[in-house]
This record gives sequence, C-alpha cells and structure tokens, in this order.
Amino acid sequence: MFSHSDDHARTPWADDDALGSDLVTAVAQSDLYDRVLASADLAFRAHRGMVEARAGLEMDLLLLELVYDSGAVDVPAGVRDRSGGSSRTLVFEGDALSVEVEVEAASIEGQLIPPRPGHVTLRTPTGDVGSVDTDDVGYFRFDVRPDGPLRLECSNGEGACVTQWLPY
Repeated sequence: MFSHSDDHARTPWADDDALGSDLVTAVAQSDLYDRVLASADLAFRAHRGMVEARAGLEMDLLLLELVYDSGAVDVPAGVRDRSGGSSRTLVFEGDALSVEVEVEAASIEGQLIPPRPGHVTLRTPTGDVGSVDTDDVGYFRFDVRPDGPLRLECSNGEGACVTQWLPY
C-alpha cells in the first residue's frame, strides 16, 4: 500500500489549484484549444443531426399511404371536374387517421377522416407555410399554393400522420 507521501510523489499537482492552473495553461495553447473547440463543435452537430433524424424517422413511421391521385387516373377526353377548373384530388390512408385533399390553383383544402376536430400544418422542405385547426368535421383550407414540394402534417383525437412529399 502506498503512503500519502508516495501518492504525492506520483502526482505533480499539490492541490486542485495547481491542477487548474496547469489545465488553463494547456488549454490556452491555441493548437490544443482549436482541437478541443473543433471536437466539441463536431460532437454538437452530430448530436443535433441524430435528434433531427430521429424526429424525421418518427414522422416517416406515421406516413400515410397515397391510395388515390386524380392526376394519375386516365380521364376520358373532354371530361372535367364539376368545378370546371383543373383541381387534383388526393386520398391518403393510415391506420388511425386518413385525409382527403383537393389542390386547386390558389388553395388546398381537405378533410381529416374520421371526421372530428384536429390540426393540419402545410409544410415545404424549407419550413411551415401555414397551420390551421380544422372545424368539427375535420375540414381545413389553406388559401395558398407554395412552389415546389409540400406535405401535410395532420392530427386529431385518433392520431397523427404526415403525407408523403408531393411535387407542385
């Protein structure tokens, strides 16, 4: 067994103040400081990336399946929708929640199924475009049509879900 004097001989620091002083001196050297800072930055970015990837994975697990797209259906020549415009109807289904969507030139509207109050967020890859509460039967409307891909994130008392990215 070592005596206290043997322990003191093996460590060059007499107390915490001496150790702290040597650490300050070592970290003050720019090369070591830059390496420590770069390592901390890398660790922080890796952690943030994992958190964001996990959130994306959770949303992908709630991804609704596109079961109907009027843009993909062969319509006989001369047949138009009842509005006389060029709208696109999409139906997405999930286990606990589904959504029907109609995309027109200047709006996106739809209904959550089962019909009950909920919340819908319209998102592009660069961020949220808008967010609305649905009415009592799950109806929602966005008076906007963003350029590029979009998706809907939906929730109600039955669950939460997200549509796949759609090009517009």
